[in-house]
Amino acid sequence: MADINQRDVTRNQSTLDIIHSHLFTGNNAFEESVFLNNTGAELTLEPGTLVLRNAANTAQILPAVADATIANVIGVIFIETEIVLAIGATLSVNYCTKGKVDETLLFLPVAYALDTVAGSKTVRDHLNALGMNLTATIDNTKYDN
Repeated sequence: MADINQRDVTRNQSTLDIIHSHLFTGNNAFEESVFLNNTGAELTLEPGTLVLRNAANTAQILPAVADATIANVIGVIFIETEIVLAIGATLSVNYCTKGKVDETLLFLPVAYALDTVAGSKTVRDHLNALGMNLTATIDNTKYDN
């Protein structure tokens, strides 16, 4: 994904600052599923959201939002941009189950960090157990011109 910022605009010249960022950086495996908004409110689904399997319908995945759900995380959602979902809405998506992931781009539940303990392990431990190699990546530290 690239963020583009236009600056220094004149009649005959324009400067663009292009910043690239990639959540999934190598050897990733993905699965398809149907995401269900079961939060009871409108949900803004962000790239990098943690997901878990829906126990009532195993063909669906749900957002990981609370203490009990963090230990049951099965992957990280793969979408290009944020998507707003109405209550009970579904969306066909892919989610990452293993591989190299940029930890700085993960979208964690409110009041959670990778070092937050959920159950007897940290969130980082749960993701590493899935086969995710979490790295803090800084690519293209200079503007791409």
